[in-house]
Amino acid sequence: MNYKHAIIINLLNTPSVGRNRVRVLLSSIGSMENPFEIDSKILCKIDGIDIKTATAIKKYRHLTYGEKQVKRLEEKNIKLVSYWDDNYPVLLKKIYDPPVLLYTIGKALNKKEDMVSIVGTRTMTQYGRTMTKMIVKKLVEAGVSTTSGLARGIDTMTHRETVNLGGRTIAVLGSGIDVIYPSENKQLYQDILENGTIISEFPLGEKPDRKNFPQRNRIISGLSHGTIVVEAGDRSGSILTAFNAIDQNRDVFAVPGRVTDAMSVGSNRLIRNGAFPIHKGDEILDIINDRLFRPIKGIQKTLPLNLSEDEQSIFKHLGHDPIQIDDLRKKVGLDIAQLLQILLNLEMKNAVTQLSGKQFVIS
Repeated sequence: MNYKHAIIINLLNTPSVGRNRVRVLLSSIGSMENPFEIDSKILCKIDGIDIKTATAIKKYRHLTYGEKQVKRLEEKNIKLVSYWDDNYPVLLKKIYDPPVLLYTIGKALNKKEDMVSIVGTRTMTQYGRTMTKMIVKKLVEAGVSTTSGLARGIDTMTHRETVNLGGRTIAVLGSGIDVIYPSENKQLYQDILENGTIISEFPLGEKPDRKNFPQRNRIISGLSHGTIVVEAGDRSGSILTAFNAIDQNRDVFAVPGRVTDAMSVGSNRLIRNGAFPIHKGDEILDIINDRLFRPIKGIQKTLPLNLSEDEQSIFKHLGHDPIQIDDLRKKVGLDIAQLLQILLNLEMKNAVTQLSGKQFVIS
């Protein structure tokens, strides 16, 4: 059993202490020391520790709670990473208020990992879906990991697409690591574990709560060289993640949208206020490359689609906004059978995606 982790859990569970005091306390005395065995007068010499706090610490000197939690975690194959451990992410350690303890499951965290966070609305449009897939593809090809919050919409698309492309993604939860929210992402949770990591700052059994998500968001941006907002409404929580990134001196990127689109109000406002506009995804890598732990010497470009003349004539009428097949037929002047055959060929080349209602968009 790791008694250092049991001590930290006990301290975090001590009333009126909090993670900031825990971090200062253990950094002052040395993370291998047991603060519960230190005289109260000595504790009071540490910044932020008064006699009331020292007394509270002494009351929690028995490690029964912490040891019980560590044992439960070991049984569930959940690992703990403390602020003082060698594999604590260096980018996260640089933020103003880094977590003292991270609960993790899946692949081990890396001290130096190149990562970009992607966040956005829970009610994404097809445009948001397409842009997320395009951006994730660029990052995975470049060997850059993604991180997001496992929420519906853009978060889910980020994790799912990274997994599908064989990349590494990290999901940061606003609940205990054993509480999957939303519940429909149970399979995605498991799929992430194959090559990625699930992490949480919250203890086992903690339910998702409104107050937890701002704490989660600072971790998402804190793990990353930069944060991308794909789609965000007027009061989207993803805007708060972007503000965290700014406070952490990290780059903020946003996907521009139509001024009449409600799901692009927040994203467009970020661009007006200085966020980098993203059109293809290459812009992100160009801007952050000199800060990567492993700078990219050359990024393999996607080969042009090998389209026939008929396929090209259809493809140029398609975009990121869905078009219904009858409307497309009127534009290209083909009969429906011939058009469907060409669209099928384009789908097989992964150039086009068919949506419900016989609508089509470029992939």
